[in-house]
Amino acid sequence: MLMLSIFTSFYEALIGANPLNPEYREGVFSSVGIITVLISLIICLVFYIALGRWKPVFHKTAHWVITLSINAMIGFCLAYVLTNKEIGAIDGYALRFAFVNTFYAALYFIILSIVFRRFSIFAKHTPL
Repeated sequence: MLMLSIFTSFYEALIGANPLNPEYREGVFSSVGIITVLISLIICLVFYIALGRWKPVFHKTAHWVITLSINAMIGFCLAYVLTNKEIGAIDGYALRFAFVNTFYAALYFIILSIVFRRFSIFAKHTPL
C-alpha cells in the first residue's frame, strides 16, 4: 500500500489531484507507476546485461539516447492507453499524466543506468 501511495504522490506533485475522477488515485497511478518501473528495469537489463555483455555493437552514447527515447515513448503510450481503458476518455488531465509518466520513465531509466552499467562489459561507461 505504501508503494501505491508513493506513485500517487509522484504524479500529483507534478499534475495535481483530480477530484472529478477518483479512479486515478484508486488504480491508474499505481498500476501505471509499477508497470513503468518494471518496463524501465527490463529495458535497462537488456541494454546493459544482454547487449552490453554480448558484443561491442550497441554501447555508444547515441545508442543509449535511442534506448532512453524508446523507454520514454513506451511510458507515454502506457499511461495513455491504460488511462483510456480505465477512465474511458482522454482529457487534458490524462494527457498531462501521460507526459509526466514520460518524464518518470526517462528518470527511472537514467537512475537504473547508473546502477546497472557497472555489470556491463562494453557499455560500462555509457552514457558518459
